[in-house]
Amino acid sequence: MATKISNTDRYAGTPEQLLDMMRTEEYWAAKYEALGASEFTLQEFRRDGDELEVRSRRVVPADLPSVAKKVIGDTNTVTQSETWRPDGDAYACDFEVEIANVPGGMRGWMRIEAVGEAESDWILEYSIKVGIPLVGGKLEGVMKDETKANLVKEFDFNSRWLAGA
Repeated sequence: MATKISNTDRYAGTPEQLLDMMRTEEYWAAKYEALGASEFTLQEFRRDGDELEVRSRRVVPADLPSVAKKVIGDTNTVTQSETWRPDGDAYACDFEVEIANVPGGMRGWMRIEAVGEAESDWILEYSIKVGIPLVGGKLEGVMKDETKANLVKEFDFNSRWLAGA
């Protein structure tokens, strides 16, 4: 059974300002460095009008129970694909996260929508599924905790980037 997660962060910026932030390759490299990636590669970065397609690969520390580290190792290689597109006055994205040596991963959607004239909510809904008998549920819980902690770091990073820091 998959673990489902939702998160909403409110930013001081319009949906267009948030998408503009993501339209530079420098943003992606700086973000994942700030989130602790030891290696980062943009495998695909395509801007087509108002659409943005990003596929990245990063190596991150694995904060896993000892039994899982025996199978997965001390680091995870994560490949993430995002496709952003206009959706009315908002922007919507479908995304997928694959983790090397782990059957399953994360899949979901994001939406950036205006709140008033100068703020936006970044809404995230996704599910985590790990198809390893006996430890899959525990790994899903660990991934959920790591992802929630990274969302706090990502909000801080994005807020500073938007403010021009």
